[in-house]
Amino acid sequence: MKYTEDTIKPIFEQILEGVRKGDAVRKVLTLPDMPSTKTFYKWLENEDRGKQYARACEYRADAIFEEILNICDDKTEDYISTKSGAVGNNAAVQRARLQVDTRKWIVSKLNPKKYSDKIQNEVSGDMAINWIETKTNDINK
Repeated sequence: MKYTEDTIKPIFEQILEGVRKGDAVRKVLTLPDMPSTKTFYKWLENEDRGKQYARACEYRADAIFEEILNICDDKTEDYISTKSGAVGNNAAVQRARLQVDTRKWIVSKLNPKKYSDKIQNEVSGDMAINWIETKTNDINK
């Protein structure tokens, strides 16, 4: 199908809305009347659309982070009622843990500045070089 700028705009906005809500692009593109994956990535070659998509991905990370909070707060399946009383539902707890860990990993990749565990210290300048030159000059005296 041939798309014009006028037809691309509402479709692209619908795709971005799905991404902002936390859906994967491939999932959104499977909806009716959506372009192919190849066409969508071709659209991203446009600088403005590329920037819009990057912002939508940041929102997606936030939406997935909120899912993490919801999973953590949901206690509905933590216990199973039996004749002898409530028993911990280990399978549900382990599934929730896996869901949280997976989402934590995903958001750390989607927005590492905001959600990554990695702490990176950067030092710039020539401090080390000056120190080495000073020590070398002291030895050569």
